[in-house]
Amino acid sequence: MYLPYSLLPDVRWFAIGYQQQQYPILQNAPFIKQNGHNRYSIGGPNSIQPLSVPVYHADRNLPLPQVRINYNQNWIKDHKQAWQTAYGKSPFFEYYDYRFWAVFDEKPTTMQDLIEGCNQVLFSNLKIQYPPQYIAQEQAEKSIIAQDLLAPYQQAAQDLNLPPYPQVFETKFHFRGPLSAIDLLFNLGPLVSEYFLQFPTIQP
Repeated sequence: MYLPYSLLPDVRWFAIGYQQQQYPILQNAPFIKQNGHNRYSIGGPNSIQPLSVPVYHADRNLPLPQVRINYNQNWIKDHKQAWQTAYGKSPFFEYYDYRFWAVFDEKPTTMQDLIEGCNQVLFSNLKIQYPPQYIAQEQAEKSIIAQDLLAPYQQAAQDLNLPPYPQVFETKFHFRGPLSAIDLLFNLGPLVSEYFLQFPTIQP
């Protein structure tokens, strides 16, 4: 089952990869704004807050690795402030946040550099023992073919029930999901490996 090539994927993405004991990521699907592969969601103090990385309009419909990041606005500062507001009081925020900012602050040129840099931090600190496999599938640059290849993941993600874990604003909102896996990391820290044990593995 292919996983979408996305920035800071949500917890379901990691759980499904854990279940199939591999992370085959469809790398060369076309970038379509509505697909949200340059977006991720965090648990803000008032609502679930979507954050996005701006890209150049001319690069839309190219395979996502080729899409260039637009730094005309200081979106990195906005993301840092949003993370601080959402997770500043989480148990492990200050232990992990700077590892991601080291990637962001380099101002990667393309979404490929940013996504794969963040994945390296996530896989390492979530203690994922199965490394990501970036796969350029033949004909996947065509949107309709990419949709077919990713349809099993979309269905599995829709059917997956996430077990609750502690969150910063749970007394106000109860458990909220699915959020980016940074939510899981900042709230559980080293216990994330135990969280994934709740998902039975299946044959890939």
